[in-house]
Parts: sequence; C-alpha cells; structure tokens
Amino acid sequence: MYVLSRLLERRTSLAIWSCCAVLSCGADTGRARLPNAQQDAASPDGAPTVLDWPDAGAAPESDTDESLGDTTWLDVGMDLPAELPDADGTPDLAPVADDAFEPVPDADDWPDLDPAAEPDAAVEDVTPECPSGMICVTSLPFEATGNTLLDGATGIGSYACKPSADESGPEVVFRVEVPKEGFLSAAVFDGSGVDVDVHLLSALQGDACLARGDRHAAADVSPGIVYVVVDSYVSSGEVLAGPYTVQIGLYFPSSGPCAMQSGIMKRVGDGGEHLAMPATGPIVMEAHLVTQEEPAPFPTTSTEELQAHYALSQAETGLVMHRTQDWAPLEGGSFYGAGIGSPSLFPVLHEGWYVNMYWTSESRPPRGTPMILRVPGTDRAVVVAAGYETGPGNLKHIGGTPEETHFYLRTGHLDVLKLGLAVDTALPFGPRTCTD
Repeated sequence: MYVLSRLLERRTSLAIWSCCAVLSCGADTGRARLPNAQQDAASPDGAPTVLDWPDAGAAPESDTDESLGDTTWLDVGMDLPAELPDADGTPDLAPVADDAFEPVPDADDWPDLDPAAEPDAAVEDVTPECPSGMICVTSLPFEATGNTLLDGATGIGSYACKPSADESGPEVVFRVEVPKEGFLSAAVFDGSGVDVDVHLLSALQGDACLARGDRHAAADVSPGIVYVVVDSYVSSGEVLAGPYTVQIGLYFPSSGPCAMQSGIMKRVGDGGEHLAMPATGPIVMEAHLVTQEEPAPFPTTSTEELQAHYALSQAETGLVMHRTQDWAPLEGGSFYGAGIGSPSLFPVLHEGWYVNMYWTSESRPPRGTPMILRVPGTDRAVVVAAGYETGPGNLKHIGGTPEETHFYLRTGHLDVLKLGLAVDTALPFGPRTCTD
C-alpha cells in the first residue's frame, strides 16, 4: 500500500506541476490563467482572461469551447499545442518515458506491514536447533523406541560410573534441557539377545558420568543440559545392540521442614515393648497393591495385569523408573495385591508412596495419614501414606515401603531409614527435600 500511495503522489505532483507550467496557476482556488501570449490573444485590451471552473451541475450542454456570457469554458480534454511559448521563463518539460515508473505489484503480492515495526527490521528466529547426532527431548516425561544397531554411533566406549563395563557398542544420545533443580531419571527396556544400558552425563564424554544402570539411572540435576545415553554392552567381544524403549522423567521434590511427632507405636506381638517414635531401623522393600483404579476381577497370580499397574503408577506419581516388584502375595486376602479393606479405598498416588508397619488395630493410623521416611543425616526424604497395610511381621524391621520410595532415596531392601508421623499433616505425598 505504501508503494502505491507514493507512486500516485509522484504522478499527481508531476501532473499538477506540468499543468501549472502551461496554465500559470493563480492563487485563487479553482482558477487558472493562460500564458501571457494567449492572454493577449484572448483579450484585445491586454487584460488577462480568467477561466472559471464551473460548479457541479453548471456545465454547458456541449463540451466544446464557447463563450457563455462572461465565462469562457476550457475543454480539459482538448489537445494542447505541441509547443507553447515560454513567455514566463518556465523550462520546457521533457516527455516522460513509458518505463519511468516502477510497476505496481498485484494486491496479492503486497507485504503485510506492522505499523509498530521498525523499517526493514529483521525478524530473528529464536527456535533452537537440535545439534546433529542426537535426539532433543522437547517435553517430559518422554518415551522413544529405537535400535542401537541401526540408529547408533560408536563414540563412548566406557563410563566413569563403571569403567569395567565394556560399552564400546553403538549408542544413541538424548539431549535434555533441565529448567531447574530436580531429580532426573531414565529407564530402558530391551528384549532377548539385546543388552543396552542407560547413562546420565553432564557432558558428552565418559568421565562426565552422573549415573548409569542396566535398567535405569537417576541423579539430582541442576539447570542446564544433561545427556541420556543408551549404549550397547559388549560381552566377550559380542556387541549386544538392538531394539530398545527408553523413558525419561524429571521430578521436582517438595521442600520444607520434615518434623516428626514423638510417641510410641504399639505393634502386634511386641509384648508391651512398644516402639518409640520416630524410629530408625531396617525398611523392607514391599510389593505392589491393587488400587481403586483397578477394578475386579483382581489378580490371581503375582504378575497378572502387573504391567498395566506399573504404567498407572508411573503416570500418577510422575516417577520414571524400571519397576520390577510383583503383587503382594496371598497373606490372608482373597487375591494378590490385597491390602487392608477394599481396593476402592486405595488411591493410586498413595500406593506409589505407601508405608506399612506391624501396628495393632489400636495404633494403626487412619488411611492416608502422612508419615516421613528419611535417610539419616541427609535432607533426602519421602512423604509416605500410612494405614493401608499391616506388616512386615518381623519386628526387627520397623516398616516397609514399595520400590518407588527406595528408588528415590537410593536405598534397597532392609536399608536403615528414619520413620515417623509427620507433624504437618498437609504435606504432599512423594519425594521431599528437608530444610530442618
């Protein structure tokens, strides 16, 4: 539109200037005077003849020159002489060539102009490009399938996390951008004849290894770039590359005080020697329990419908890991994975972070009561849900919790933890960074 406006302005100005050069425009609006020589010819007494442009509706019936009273009409369509006397010294105008003006583009080709934009301002493309040779993770949690044999490249042969492992087979690299401090985890799944391991790196080199594992790996990470590398293990010279599935997640623990209530816990068969709370001692790795999102018929074996349960738990808790534990065995319930009461009373989130003790019915807290499991001497803890199951039966073990809790705490079966009822009963379930 700007180009068209300037073009029309240019042509209009030139036309007016040419007309004034010929007619010697006067100051009065709507009037024009002929050049002096023509004035003399039109008026015998030498007085200039003024040509009035008629008002709309006052035009004569004919468009030819004629005298109508004191008004002389000028036919604006008439042919002017090729050359006019240069009586007033106005320079002659050179004819305008046909190609003197730039062609006006079609309307469809006109650019959309932003009035607020700076002229000729370049628009910068801020979309980051993914470096070659890797896969950029753009959202979390993330899942991908691939084949290290077909898609991998051989770049890293060993890792500082386990230098003795021969990882000289082809690997696939995933680039993860961490926005803030959190718990990054990755799980890998492979098939028969394939052995791929997963590694977390702060840089693309083996000595920058943060964590590694045959099934999963996890690390506390700071803002920046972390690389998840799925690498092919080599056993006795045989490269065990092949198909895999990788899952990547980033968990942000809650943060704050982890105060625990003081008291006693009456346990079945303790002979009156009640457990002082909070207590510190071995914690069992417990099995999985059926939840309210898993309706009947309930499992009849320790593994039936277990994969679906794993997926449900991961989606609800947000914790990515390679789960392996079975359903709880038949210990008095009518099906595998039974806890206390109906599964309809057991939320999925609570099952992912539950805790049990061998409490008496008198001491057992209401379902969903928050307790805290904490690694002694550290700020690492998990807020767990109590009241859904009773156990373990061995009083040397103060309690039990499923594999999700142990995975985040970096503990295993019968590792020593501190356990107590939370003072703040509104704490969110799941990983927590203690500030006290």
